[in-house]
Amino acid sequence: MQYQVNSIFIGILSNGDSIVQYDLRLKNNTNEIMLPLIGGNISDILVKNYLSKYLGYSFNSVTNEIKINTQNESQLRITYQTPGLVNKQEREWSFFIDSDFPFTVKLPNDAVVTNLGEQSPSLIRKLGGQNLLSFDKGKISIDYVIGYAGTREQAIISISSAELDLAKAESDHVGINLDEVKSILSTAKTAVNQSNFIEAERLANNASDISRRVAESYEDSKEMISHATRKVEDAQAMNTDASQASELISKSNIEFSQGNYPKALEYATLAVNSLELPKQEQISPSSSSSTFLLLIPVAALVGFFIIVKYRSKIIPHLQSTKYKKDTLSNDLTPNTLQENNLTEKESPMKEQINIDSSTQSDLHRLVSEVIKQKGNLKPEEREILFYISEKEGAAFEGEIRNKFILPKTSLWRLIKRLEREDLIEVTKIGGQNLIKLKIQK
Repeated sequence: MQYQVNSIFIGILSNGDSIVQYDLRLKNNTNEIMLPLIGGNISDILVKNYLSKYLGYSFNSVTNEIKINTQNESQLRITYQTPGLVNKQEREWSFFIDSDFPFTVKLPNDAVVTNLGEQSPSLIRKLGGQNLLSFDKGKISIDYVIGYAGTREQAIISISSAELDLAKAESDHVGINLDEVKSILSTAKTAVNQSNFIEAERLANNASDISRRVAESYEDSKEMISHATRKVEDAQAMNTDASQASELISKSNIEFSQGNYPKALEYATLAVNSLELPKQEQISPSSSSSTFLLLIPVAALVGFFIIVKYRSKIIPHLQSTKYKKDTLSNDLTPNTLQENNLTEKESPMKEQINIDSSTQSDLHRLVSEVIKQKGNLKPEEREILFYISEKEGAAFEGEIRNKFILPKTSLWRLIKRLEREDLIEVTKIGGQNLIKLKIQK
């Protein structure tokens, strides 16, 4: 065989359709491969290398086989949509697959498992607040409904998922106070033993929500304390009175040590504001007006640069696809398909137009250096920075969200943290947020 299947990801949409994503590793000097695809009535096929360069292919809708011109690539990704993996019978729907390879499936939001068939998941984990079920190869079936069903299977999955959230929060945030979560999980396990599965599921989901909320609050307050501390040090270096800010930071640290993260964030924010206020008072109305007038030509120049720079990337992309709407994302995900309404069907034999893309090794190296210098960035923050570097130093927020399959709120928190670290800047273009690296050589 000329290829190796690294992973298969299946995301089931609320209407029963599925997004399937193959990641392949190719043998050296492979110019062409043939691959059978799972599902039926396949549409919206995309074939790319890992640098988002589109590869040529043809697809036979009768045999469900795709022929790919690999162009000697070492790795590639195939993404498509199919309605052929879910059988819809009234309220209870069934997912079934006979796979020759291990795979991971993401159920729709609010899906409740009623039957896992004969083979249980080898792993249950979280992605963007949603359950991912990983299976070994073989015949796999999952029956599910939308909403609370009161099943033992779903209660156990919910508790396992909540325990993963708890473990991740404790691993990522040393000393975090999650006693409330542990108490709720204990109660949920008791509810399972008493066959009160609806209550167990409700408690487990509540525990997961609290874990994520407390972890976010922990991180936000910690970062704001660090930011406030740096501001105080800068002020003291300039012989500026920072006594009030220092006192507020002390209160913030006390609240943080006691696990009261929202209050800690409040005090740290007040500390920063107390230092910013004198600066604002120093700016006279005349100087503000002058500054504003000076910024007008600068803003115009920046806007012109952005339009020229990204016009050369966006227009060829639009011309090379048959989709009627803008598809700036690097990966097709359930969110991408819903947002862009990609309904055009593939013909039995279709050639995909290539789009050239070059590596950004220098920028990648600079990002690596900055990450080492910072030393405090979370894995997901590092991944986002590397992804933006692969996009020539700028990517739209929607692209990033679709790439990592993150909820809007979670991604926005990550973006704001990176912005506070002075690693990125956010610019509004055509109603979209453009995220640009601020890393300089």
